[in-house]
Amino acid sequence: MIERIKENRPLYISIFISLLFHISGTIGMFTVAREWFVSMTPLTLMLMTGLVLWNEKPIKKNLWNYIILCTLVGFLSEVIGTNTGLLFGMYSYGSAFGWKVAAVPLLIGVLWFVTVYSVGNTVLCIYNLISKSNKRSVFVNFLLINVAAALTTLFDFILEPAAISLGYWQWYPDGSIPIFNYICWFFISGFLHVPFFMNRTLSNDVNYFAVFLIFIQSIFFLLLS
Repeated sequence: MIERIKENRPLYISIFISLLFHISGTIGMFTVAREWFVSMTPLTLMLMTGLVLWNEKPIKKNLWNYIILCTLVGFLSEVIGTNTGLLFGMYSYGSAFGWKVAAVPLLIGVLWFVTVYSVGNTVLCIYNLISKSNKRSVFVNFLLINVAAALTTLFDFILEPAAISLGYWQWYPDGSIPIFNYICWFFISGFLHVPFFMNRTLSNDVNYFAVFLIFIQSIFFLLLS
């Protein structure tokens, strides 16, 4: 028992820190210190990213490649979206995420990675619970990719109302969120889930903190919306 606790210590510590930050953030958003808590968004995102990596045993070379892929694809998609409206719709970012390049915060690419990777691990965790086989056929991977893309899109659906109220971004011309946004989220996240599920070194072991994190974040944004 003691050995098991020691082995899972990073997971327990990470869950505690994540709960501490998100519960404090939820309470803080309803106080006079709301703006300060919003300004802590970059710190919280980077801390959660660090905790996700801390819970990798060990960090594989393929994971670094995947981080770069998700970050670049996510960031460039947002650059196209904010500057042309060809992806997602007409919207612009506020100042909560910090420094911007081409009107897009640099940390948005990191947010894409954390979201996609956390959802991917969640789908993998569910599959492992219901499947008796360690092997996955091409059809099963195709199914998991589509389920993961749908859940990533659902997460964005949960995120949007809170993000708007927190000033993360705004939609134009009337503030409504277009269906096109969710269509783009499905296909772009689906594209990013392909290498995750097709590369067995990436989707061999579940990162359980990433699973907890996506649920904690979902509850956090639901409470704020």
